[in-house]
Amino acid sequence: MPSPAPALLDHVLTMLEDVPVGLLLLDADSRPLWFNEEAARACAVWNHGERHAAALRARSAFKVPPVLAEACARLLADPTAEPVKVVSDNARGLHARIKLQQARAADAGHAFHIQLDYRRPRGDRHRPLSPGAVALLARLSEREREVAMRVREGLRTAEIAAELRRSPLTIKTQLAAIFAKLGARGRTRVAALLNR
Repeated sequence: MPSPAPALLDHVLTMLEDVPVGLLLLDADSRPLWFNEEAARACAVWNHGERHAAALRARSAFKVPPVLAEACARLLADPTAEPVKVVSDNARGLHARIKLQQARAADAGHAFHIQLDYRRPRGDRHRPLSPGAVALLARLSEREREVAMRVREGLRTAEIAAELRRSPLTIKTQLAAIFAKLGARGRTRVAALLNR
C-alpha cells in the first residue's frame, strides 16, 4: 500500500490554492519553490503594475519582485535581525510579510515564507462622508473614529495599530466598542455603513 504522505501533500497544496492570501515559498537564493495563484497575481502587480498584470497569465509569467528578493537577502545577511520583515507598496495596496525559516535538518537550507496581500486601492477612499456616515461617527469617541475611518479604508488590525501607533490589542478593543455602538457584527459591515 502506498504511503499516505504524497496524497496528503497533494490535498494540502490544492487547499492552499484557494486561500485568499498570496503564499510564496522561496529558497535561500530567493528562487521560488512554490506559490499559489494569489501570490502570482500580487507579484505580477508588483513587477508590472495593475494594468499590465491584468493582461498577463500571472502563473506562467511568475517572477519574484526585486523588492522582495532584496528584503530576503537583507534578512539572510543579518543574523541579528528579526526573522520577520514587512514590505509594503501602499500606493498599489501591496503588502508582504517575509519570514526567514531557519533550516531544521542538516541537509535542508534556509527558506523564506512570504504572505502577500494585494488589496486594490479604492478610488473612492477620499470621497466625502455622507450625512448618515457622519451621524454614525458621532456615536464614537475620537479614538474610535480614527479606527473606524481606517476600517472604512480596508486596513487590517495590524496596519491600523502601526499607523496609529497603538497596540493591536488596543485596536481590537476599540473595534469591539465600535461594533457595539454601531450595531455591526464585523468590520465589513462597519465599512459598508461608512461608505454609503
